[in-house]
Amino acid sequence: MVSIREIAKRAGVSVSTVSRALNNYGDVSPQTREKILRIAKELNYFPNAVARSLVQKKTNTIGIFFGNKVNSGFDHPFFLDVISAVREEVGNAGYDLLIFTNKNKELATYTTLCRERSVDGVVLLLTGEGKRKTAQLVELQNSRIPCIAIDIPLEGETCTYVESDNYGGAREAVQHLINLGHRVIAFIGGDEISKTSYDRMRGYQDVLMESRIGVDPSLIRLGYFSREKAMEAARDLMMSRPEITAFFAVSDEMAMGVIDGVTELGYLVPNDVSVVGFDDIKEAKYSKPPLTTVRQDKYGLGSIAAKTLLQIIENPNMKVTPTVLPCNLIIRESTLPPNK
Repeated sequence: MVSIREIAKRAGVSVSTVSRALNNYGDVSPQTREKILRIAKELNYFPNAVARSLVQKKTNTIGIFFGNKVNSGFDHPFFLDVISAVREEVGNAGYDLLIFTNKNKELATYTTLCRERSVDGVVLLLTGEGKRKTAQLVELQNSRIPCIAIDIPLEGETCTYVESDNYGGAREAVQHLINLGHRVIAFIGGDEISKTSYDRMRGYQDVLMESRIGVDPSLIRLGYFSREKAMEAARDLMMSRPEITAFFAVSDEMAMGVIDGVTELGYLVPNDVSVVGFDDIKEAKYSKPPLTTVRQDKYGLGSIAAKTLLQIIENPNMKVTPTVLPCNLIIRESTLPPNK
């Protein structure tokens, strides 16, 4: 492997001059820089990333954990959109993106893996049980490793999070159903642990209370962000409470499961039952019928997460605060006034 000493010898300059030329410092004359770059190219020289990281105390690598022990997250359109935005932002800033696999996560803590791989910072995009605030997450939060979480409320000296306005988006979804005339509105939540699901349930409940409809606990089920489980929940609800005229599901995947479940029982969507989802994944527009849903700025979540993380890396003493992105209701063909 060619070293900068060989380049310096060929160019007749010092090693430090070669180093400064290759790192684009301004105190090297254009003629000398051009000569050094030409010789480096002739010798097929490539910088030693390990040596450079030791000098700069940076690896220019961002780590990302996503999915959970059961599901990698690769097959979910929401996560793919977010990850694409993170990849583009860190790439434009000159960083590489290192994906930690589920196998990695079973063998060591998040903090240990980050230190072993010497990442400059880490993005957390976890699902299901991964969102529970475990000792692992607390350890990472307190480690001073720059960290940005998506939809997980982590806050520390060099750690914060970004999320959508889940509460406000849910309010808008349920208010839309009420405005259409629906009064018996079922709710399919995510799980018992995620802040995302909890905030969307609060939005559902608060609008019903403010509209003097009231909250009926028997109309609330959990679908665990699964299309199949949401289908089962919707089918059970319609069999026990046939007066239901609308469903609000806290993800599009589950909303499609609701459509599957009520259709299986012979109901038509939206003629007999209206359905609203949350996320606006690509499939929502092409479902049958096209799904009314709350649109999250998925690219914005990933982009702001990456930008915030890069700012923390460059300035570890900066004050970090959570970011909340607005949502907006997209009305399509899965909602109508109740069939009198």
